[in-house]
Amino acid sequence: MKRVLVMTARSLPLFPLQTVLFPKGTLPLQIFEERYRLMLEHCLNADSKFGVVLIKRGLEVGGPATTYNIGTVARIVQVSPVREGRIFVSVYGMERFEISRVTQMEPYMEAQIETLPDLEDDPPLPPERILNIREAASQHVRLSLGMRAGWTRDVTLPVELGDLSYYLAAVIQAPTQLKQKLLEEPSAARRLELEAQWMDSTRDPLKAQVGQRLLYKRFGRQ
Repeated sequence: MKRVLVMTARSLPLFPLQTVLFPKGTLPLQIFEERYRLMLEHCLNADSKFGVVLIKRGLEVGGPATTYNIGTVARIVQVSPVREGRIFVSVYGMERFEISRVTQMEPYMEAQIETLPDLEDDPPLPPERILNIREAASQHVRLSLGMRAGWTRDVTLPVELGDLSYYLAAVIQAPTQLKQKLLEEPSAARRLELEAQWMDSTRDPLKAQVGQRLLYKRFGRQ
């Protein structure tokens, strides 16, 4: 495997959260703590970017947190004040990064980071394996929609494998620790294989749950 991008270093404010943001994914946030209001002001006066990192120990609100070392650069795409001093912020995931050194903890975390390119898989996934994963992904998305009382016949999936791997990482119903593992995986092919394993292990339980919801919808209120 070889890297397809050059690693770059920079200083970046960090936002520890109990969720994982993936490249090309979106995330809605509500900011109300003073430290993150200050961070938001700093970011908007700079390049509108900060880092989203998963909390390993600690809480999102009210105190310091220990985070994982690998996160995603987030670009602010929308800022809307709401009620009681809260600010709605929508962000878009850019590239993955690794923390080299935490440089400040107050009033908010900031660190020296290095962006992490994905690896070019050599050899690539065979076409038939890609087709199998895409079919499993379409089924998983339909079942996930069924769990939310929705339905679609056709699922539009990203064409490029790296984009597909990050799309699936965001939409699969998986534990946060697995999602962090997917983020830390530098190979799109390996990321897709891990996702395929998870989709395969959860397919039958998801089918059963969707079936139960349909039965309840049909007969539960009679």
